[in-house]
Amino acid sequence: MNKLQRAIRLANYSLLTIGTLAALPAFAQTNASTAPSGEAIEEVEVTGYRGSVKKSLDIKRNADAMVDAISAEDVGKFPDQTVADALQRVAGVSVEKSEGEADRVSIRGTAPHLNMTLFNGQHVATAEASASVLNPPSRSFNYSLLPSELIDTLEVHKSAQAKIEEGSVGGTVIVKTRSPLETESNHIAFSVKNMYQEASGENSPSLSGFYNWKNEAGDFGFNLGYVRKDNRIQRDTNGLGYQGYQPVNDADGNLQYYLPNNIRSTRYRSEKDLSTTTANFEWQASDSLNIEFTNLFSQVDRMNQSITNGVRTLGASAGAGVENPVMVDGVLVAGSLSADANSGRELEESWYSTNNNTGGYETRAHNLKLEYEGVGYTLMAQLGTTAAKGDILDDQIEFEASTDASFDLRGEPTYAFNSAVAPSDYATMYTHRNIFDNSEKENYAQVDLNLELDNQWFTSVDIGAKYRDHNKDSNLHKDVWIVFLDPWITTLDNYANGAVAGDFKGSSDSQQGLFEFNYANWKDWTEATPTYRSNYRPDYSFELQEQVTSAYVQGNFDYENLHGNVGLRYAKTTGTSIGFQLFKPVSWNPDTWTMTPAEIDNDYDNVLPSMNLAYDISDDVVMRFAAAKVLSRPDYDNLKMTRGFANSIWVPGYDGFGSGGNPDLEPYRATQYDLSTEYYFTESSIVSVAYFYKDIDTYIDTADVGEDLIGEDGPGYYRITIPVNGIGGVNQGIELNLQHDFGNGFGVLANYTYSDADMLETEEERAAGIEKQLPANSKDTYNLTAYYEDYGVSARLAYNYRSRYYTGTRRNELDQYRDGYGQLDANLSYQLTDNVSLVMNLLNLTDEEQSIEWGEQGLPGDVHQFGRRIFAGVSAKF
Repeated sequence: MNKLQRAIRLANYSLLTIGTLAALPAFAQTNASTAPSGEAIEEVEVTGYRGSVKKSLDIKRNADAMVDAISAEDVGKFPDQTVADALQRVAGVSVEKSEGEADRVSIRGTAPHLNMTLFNGQHVATAEASASVLNPPSRSFNYSLLPSELIDTLEVHKSAQAKIEEGSVGGTVIVKTRSPLETESNHIAFSVKNMYQEASGENSPSLSGFYNWKNEAGDFGFNLGYVRKDNRIQRDTNGLGYQGYQPVNDADGNLQYYLPNNIRSTRYRSEKDLSTTTANFEWQASDSLNIEFTNLFSQVDRMNQSITNGVRTLGASAGAGVENPVMVDGVLVAGSLSADANSGRELEESWYSTNNNTGGYETRAHNLKLEYEGVGYTLMAQLGTTAAKGDILDDQIEFEASTDASFDLRGEPTYAFNSAVAPSDYATMYTHRNIFDNSEKENYAQVDLNLELDNQWFTSVDIGAKYRDHNKDSNLHKDVWIVFLDPWITTLDNYANGAVAGDFKGSSDSQQGLFEFNYANWKDWTEATPTYRSNYRPDYSFELQEQVTSAYVQGNFDYENLHGNVGLRYAKTTGTSIGFQLFKPVSWNPDTWTMTPAEIDNDYDNVLPSMNLAYDISDDVVMRFAAAKVLSRPDYDNLKMTRGFANSIWVPGYDGFGSGGNPDLEPYRATQYDLSTEYYFTESSIVSVAYFYKDIDTYIDTADVGEDLIGEDGPGYYRITIPVNGIGGVNQGIELNLQHDFGNGFGVLANYTYSDADMLETEEERAAGIEKQLPANSKDTYNLTAYYEDYGVSARLAYNYRSRYYTGTRRNELDQYRDGYGQLDANLSYQLTDNVSLVMNLLNLTDEEQSIEWGEQGLPGDVHQFGRRIFAGVSAKF
């Protein structure tokens, strides 16, 4: 019996066991009915998952602003494996998945880098662990470094408040950990789990622990949290190369059809070891003074490998060498190639490649908070620092071979070799090594004052200020071997013995030509072989220094049935971008470049008013209204000071062309309005409807501009493609939310969000037929959760879906989209004793695949399969 069969049998057995246990309530109720009628009825406190649902609803009900929350009833009992997985259950929140796990969050149709995440109210630095130049460092928060076991509460603030830091157009997520003095002394919680991934057949253990202590006086305490996760995953993909489709034009430049590029299959494996530690100390120094020191340490070590093989069509004279072509709606969707049809080196019919990278990232955050309660006021001061650094070494190796082949895009992209090919048939075409490092650091100081007022309307006023000194840098060094030149020639059989990736996409088949690669042998070759070129790459490197000074005033009111706040926030941003102007007479050889250091400063300030109103129509019905001006600062890669350009006679009116970043960018700005009505028909139930409207004043776009630069023959005028502040648009939508506890152990949560973005176009864009789109905006998002919890049994079935969304325009000038995706998960547990529970989580039960499409016509792209995952283990608390 293979591992997959054993895993399925284990899952079925566990479901049967828990189903049997679920029948115990009827037996227990029968016995309970025989209890003497004169005994006092004990009041039962709702705990567990039902308790966390109620706690989350209480936070929403009592908030002055529009807030949704997710809470853990107990330490280590968060209802999802990752923080981002938990957040996707909130109305209006959708996630992006990487390596099968959610690690980026979009709120109300805005891209991840336009939302903000605060850890106990402060920023946490993040670093990338990717060496891909197509995936530059971003402001978006990496949720993978925060395991859910260490979290007490997540709050999603959808409306802005003056006292909460600026930086989000979509929404702000506040992650909270548990206070030592508010937690029971000598509380211990831990869990041991194993994750089995169906696709890889690998087991990945995880361990989490939490300990809280405080003295008898209850004025000093600390807690320690630790999580160690070993995550091994495999992803199988059928699809197209990153350029997707190439337009084939006639002599007059008119589009004839689209030619697919490099139809291929890929197996990707990742091994990631995560360890995260939190250490929090709290001292109630006096009746008035509280001191808290919080710390986060996180480290990830990872090793990834991908192997790819398929049919390459680009060299076939722009598709002319394709035999038996099949055209559908202007796309070449099927055909065949004969050996040597591509005629020439670098243009062979089969293209094998592999990426192997090792490295990781580490993050730390430290915050010291002093809170003093005086007569009629509370003063809070905070000092902190956070830093992160990431390093990765990535080898990309490409081989080519001549063979008869065919391909078909009618459905999921597939290819086939019509003649046998062996590793010895593949000669090395090209290889490079990216050595990538990046870091981020921020120091900050903050002071907040709350003054109580003896006023009929305003109950208090908040005043505060903060200073942040932020630095971000990224560097790339590239080594290149051009190995088709003698005597450096080498073939794939030196690194592959002919074994191929089996059980591709869960079937028993082996993918043709997808040879397993021995990376250790390759490293030996690189150490013994001189590089053709070894260069620091300033075109992919940058340094950004940013200082932000902010201040706010917020009045809080509570009069009869009306409560809320109104405030004003001021933020001044001073930025310095350091980089190079790069003249490139030979674009692919940095040895020929003229590198001129460059530095540009950019300052801007913003005044951001906000208002939140909540009116209690009755004891059970709340109506809310909010309005605010908000901003998000440009992503790091857009702000880099880089100009790479070259002379060319093919750009009329210019001496040449180039591209780069734009340190002069202003932030994304929007004016937003929110209106909602909430009906709390029991203490654990709600039905609500909300309308949101975001008038986006400016959005970062891409445009060609003319610039005077120093080129090969002195000063020249060049066409440079850079990010610019373009015109914005409107994003509006409706959120529907239902949550109900039936009182018999069963409950349901359901929400739906409709988000309609209408971005504006310039006259030139409209004339060219261009329709602008809002990245990461799914029109439809919904979540359905049903749960049962009683008599020691807890079961939850959750389905999450987001519709198709735009991810950007690629080099071939085609738009790319992620297709709609839904996932069904189940969480099961049984409480063996008052302290020990068995737990099982089953993710992606229906084995859904994630797909990418090209263009409005939905041309087939990558189709990823991660398979199902099963988490099983034991958790305990004492």
